[in-house]
Amino acid sequence: MDGFFAKGKRSKVYLDCYEGIKAVRKVANPNFVENLRNEAYWLVILNKHELGPEMYCFGKDFIVMEFVGGKRILDFFASANKKQILNVINDVLLQCHKLDSLGVNKEELTNPYKHIIVRKNRPVMIDFERCKNTENPKNVTQFVQFLTSRRVAFLLAKKKIKIDVRKFRFAAKKYKDSYNLREILSLVHNS
Repeated sequence: MDGFFAKGKRSKVYLDCYEGIKAVRKVANPNFVENLRNEAYWLVILNKHELGPEMYCFGKDFIVMEFVGGKRILDFFASANKKQILNVINDVLLQCHKLDSLGVNKEELTNPYKHIIVRKNRPVMIDFERCKNTENPKNVTQFVQFLTSRRVAFLLAKKKIKIDVRKFRFAAKKYKDSYNLREILSLVHNS
């Protein structure tokens, strides 16, 4: 392992190299091995749908996967222009919809500060340790909650992006019944 990169409640992350490619090795803390196994399970499935970082290999208490360098989503919002931000929001919503269509709930999307990295203006979701199957996935609605939170709406307003909280939340409520993303995407494009 090349060097310590980050520490979380459930694991430690090290910079690594896999077949000559910059990678990360995520090693489970002893009490959270099952969480890491869950993440490996989901990455196998989600990588087939072009979601998440590419997983290279895994063992009983570690995963080696693609290094996703970039900015955390709020840092990206603070530094990007309006068009870039709207494109990233659109892309995240499409990824969330894909997860919903698969019957998968990622969790943590109401506050995805550490869970969405924007690399070259493309968002990549990371950390799938809490991911699970469900009949009522809430990825899109959770991300809409994040967008309509005071903190994020204020940050977006500085970039001349108007988030109509009432309309977005109403559209998210309708989405729960139909899983039709069209109205939410149209609100993004008219922001």
